[in-house]
Amino acid sequence: MKHRSLAGGLIGLVGVLVSCGGVGGEAPVPTMPEVVGERLDVAKSDIGRAGIEGETEILGGGTFGVVDDSNWTVCEQLPAAGSPVNGPPRLIVDRSCSTTVTTTTAATDAPASTSAPPTTTTPPAQETLTVDNSPDLAALLTGSDCGATVASFVERYRGRTIEFDGNVANVANHDGAETRYDFLVYAGDYSEVTATGPNLVFRDVSGLDMNLTGGDGSISMGDNLRFVAGVEDFDSDSCLLLLSPVSTRVR
Repeated sequence: MKHRSLAGGLIGLVGVLVSCGGVGGEAPVPTMPEVVGERLDVAKSDIGRAGIEGETEILGGGTFGVVDDSNWTVCEQLPAAGSPVNGPPRLIVDRSCSTTVTTTTAATDAPASTSAPPTTTTPPAQETLTVDNSPDLAALLTGSDCGATVASFVERYRGRTIEFDGNVANVANHDGAETRYDFLVYAGDYSEVTATGPNLVFRDVSGLDMNLTGGDGSISMGDNLRFVAGVEDFDSDSCLLLLSPVSTRVR
């Protein structure tokens, strides 16, 4: 068998907009492009091409902030498209925007409107990812065991639920506990000589936590199972993609 090791807020980028006067007078004030709905890396590029200097303020990004701009979408912007830019632009980002996105209008001296502020609709419940509806999951389960591809998948889908066919490659007691286990799992059917995809691990769980149906009620090395699990984290030092159990059934 091919053995693999089983090791056991918000970031805001606030800049200063620098404007330089040219010979013979001040440089024209740049205007804000329309970037709502664009990937963050594309939006930043558009802002730079519009002649807007300095860093853009980014709001959003979850617990760990924005690590990879290409994984985030601009849902709101300040100032609105076509407005003069007199300070750092502000972009509000999320993994994906709801069906209603808004462009935030800069404050003016005009009387305040009596209408209600714009709101965004609540996105529908996120469906479970499978190899049939998620090319990213399909690529993950047939790809390498470590590296940027795995890290990118976890960064994008942390907290989401995945469902896949896999096998138990190893079972170990967690820190010597008799009723707590670490399950090392690979995609596909069990093999003594090959392993497919990343090192998937259910760490520090009991047999009851796995919510197993079918078979004799136990989970052993070599079992082929259907897993439903939550994406938790990626330990790059030991190349372990950590999962939390939702349900498991014998297949």
